[in-house]
Amino acid sequence: MSLAQLIKNRRTVYQFEDKPVSLDLVESFIEAAVYAPNHKLTEPWQFLVLGHQTQNRLAEIYARNRASKNHEEGSEAYRLSFESSIKKFLAIPQLVLVVQNLVEDPVVCKEDYAACSCAIQNFQLSAWEQGIGVQWSSGPILKDPETFSILGLDSNSQELIAALYMGYPLAVGESQRKAVSEVIKHYD
Repeated sequence: MSLAQLIKNRRTVYQFEDKPVSLDLVESFIEAAVYAPNHKLTEPWQFLVLGHQTQNRLAEIYARNRASKNHEEGSEAYRLSFESSIKKFLAIPQLVLVVQNLVEDPVVCKEDYAACSCAIQNFQLSAWEQGIGVQWSSGPILKDPETFSILGLDSNSQELIAALYMGYPLAVGESQRKAVSEVIKHYD
């Protein structure tokens, strides 16, 4: 598949087969990621590859955040949402969290976020080429202090910017994109 086809065919995947993703593949996706452009070679990223034990610990945080979003704690609806969320989170075959190393300069910080986003795109394209789907999530689990505690991160100097949920796709949706003519303007 050409690069243009790979870019156009890549989709966010929300449902995965119950099949593990090899750590060698995950590391190859990270290798592609770190070749993203980054101003002054700041290399502002870290990639946290989660094992089952850590995934289990984070599942509680994920479920608590999802259940409390729409339901009162202690209610039956909360309990059902919590249990459903635990099951959903634990069904994700592989998780990688992306950390942006923070700096005080707001311009460099913005450039570094853009670089991390480029790295994530490289990761996703590399995964898609190998038949692995990825969902880039930026949900509340990434802001939860307990997540930082479990992972040993310092929220003053590090920010979790992405949870990359990945696996072999169970279903792949269609893409709805605007025509190029709708998003381009020409100037003389």
